[in-house]
Amino acid sequence: MKTRLGQNFLVDKNITRKIAASADILPSDTIIEIGPGNGILTEEIGNISKKVIAIEIDKTLTNNLSVKFENNNNIIIINKDFLRWTPPRIKKLKFVANLPYYISSAIIGKILHLDNWDTAVLMVQKEVAERLKALPGTDDYGILSIACQVFCTVEKIFDVSNTCFFPKPKVTSTVVKLKRLSKPLIKKTNEKRFFKIVKSAFAHRRKTILNSLSMELDINKTIIQKKLLEANISPFCRAETVSIASFIKLTNVLSIPKK
Repeated sequence: MKTRLGQNFLVDKNITRKIAASADILPSDTIIEIGPGNGILTEEIGNISKKVIAIEIDKTLTNNLSVKFENNNNIIIINKDFLRWTPPRIKKLKFVANLPYYISSAIIGKILHLDNWDTAVLMVQKEVAERLKALPGTDDYGILSIACQVFCTVEKIFDVSNTCFFPKPKVTSTVVKLKRLSKPLIKKTNEKRFFKIVKSAFAHRRKTILNSLSMELDINKTIIQKKLLEANISPFCRAETVSIASFIKLTNVLSIPKK
């Protein structure tokens, strides 16, 4: 098996059953599986769901999967890079995946900005799982934490030992469940501005939020300080202590120059 794309293939069928159960799959659901690899999880969810669309970037693996599931009409294998692929406009998609470690954040970011899904059960590196559910004031809290929690709730389901994979990774994995909020915490019209402010605030983690925002947004410190105070944020705190609600308040009062 190839591992050049960061693949660690799940080989424990008990884990696949637990992942499928965590996704609350109904026979009527359409499931998007990202990186099916050897197809062990594909087979499990294909036994429950009416339609599984498995997106695999590796051509050799795609061919192997096509042969393996040639008699399964409810399983569709597509040879694409998920980051360059457009999911179907079907209401209430569900995502299930054992994500490659090296691009897990990018894949999660893409899923978060789609609006036609309700559940995503993802296996990620344990450190990534900690970041997804981190709260303000903790070392793991950052851009990924905020991005995830703006759009969904995050629940840790269980850890997965490296002995459940081939080849064995050097890290522990964690299965997390994301449930999309019926209404995101930020308005669609404010989304771009909100994330620009958040990314600017975290660009220099050792600096105060006042200095970081001033440097990244090229706005006079006096103006930034005034707006921070309007949002009830101390200009001298650091970004990792600022709640999502406070970042939303800052977005509502701070105008960003167009470039």
